[in-house]
Amino acid sequence: MYTLMLCSTILATLLIAVWLFLFLRYSKKYSKIIDSIDGKVFTMKDLYFIGLGMIDIYEHSTRKKITTSDKAITQSKKLAEVFGRDNGELYYYITVAAKISLILTFLPIGLMVGCMLKSALGFFAGLLLAIVFPYGVQSGINSAIANKKDAILAEFPKMVSKLTLLVNAGMLLRRAWDEVAESNEDDALYAEMRTASQDILEGMTIEAAMDEFATRCGLKEIRKFSSIYVQAVKRGAGESIDSMKIMADEAWEQKKQLSKQKGELAAQKLLVPNMIMFLGIMLDVVGPMVAAMLGKFNA
Repeated sequence: MYTLMLCSTILATLLIAVWLFLFLRYSKKYSKIIDSIDGKVFTMKDLYFIGLGMIDIYEHSTRKKITTSDKAITQSKKLAEVFGRDNGELYYYITVAAKISLILTFLPIGLMVGCMLKSALGFFAGLLLAIVFPYGVQSGINSAIANKKDAILAEFPKMVSKLTLLVNAGMLLRRAWDEVAESNEDDALYAEMRTASQDILEGMTIEAAMDEFATRCGLKEIRKFSSIYVQAVKRGAGESIDSMKIMADEAWEQKKQLSKQKGELAAQKLLVPNMIMFLGIMLDVVGPMVAAMLGKFNA
């Protein structure tokens, strides 16, 4: 136990020294970036300069960016789905920095708590802190991505129906797309449609713009729709309008199924609290009755 405490104290001291060095050097350097971060998704964002500083030291010493690996590129694309296509790489840096920052902050605290308590349980609790907080950051990001996909999927049937209706009325596909995109200022799907329109105006081909649109939305339904839309633009809406009608019907049916699944999931989540309440009521009602019966029996 003494050896464990000694090693923990030395490691905690070194980590605290590293933390203080990063604080003195980088606490103000990344203040603008940190202020722009969404605190609802990224918890304890004021500590992220620690991780950003560590990344800066690593990249300068190795002359290699952390965003060049396949894993980093994949993760950057996922982050771009939520935070915008131009911010995917930036938020990958922030995600990595968040995990480094929280580990470097809470690991020495946990080690010192273990030393003060002189207990293996204290060391375990400290290590758990260093794991839980970084996991919470990743969980928040995953939740944000899932929420955006759910929002897009919920609005998708309306969007396809609006587009189909305008094209049936004789409007050109490109104009119909812009009309639908401008019909809603709040939902994520329409924001992505406006981004696709801007891409086309800036010279991107329709195929490339729709591919980027589908990638940002991250849903197979959107990718299928994008393919149909590109074909409609190339060959004329007359040949593809039936496919769009079928897709609109499928999207509405899928939305019904999704709503049903969410209802069942909500019911399952309520099952445990309801069971606890039921047991509590049973104990309140049955407990005194059983006690009274036992009292009479003993008498």
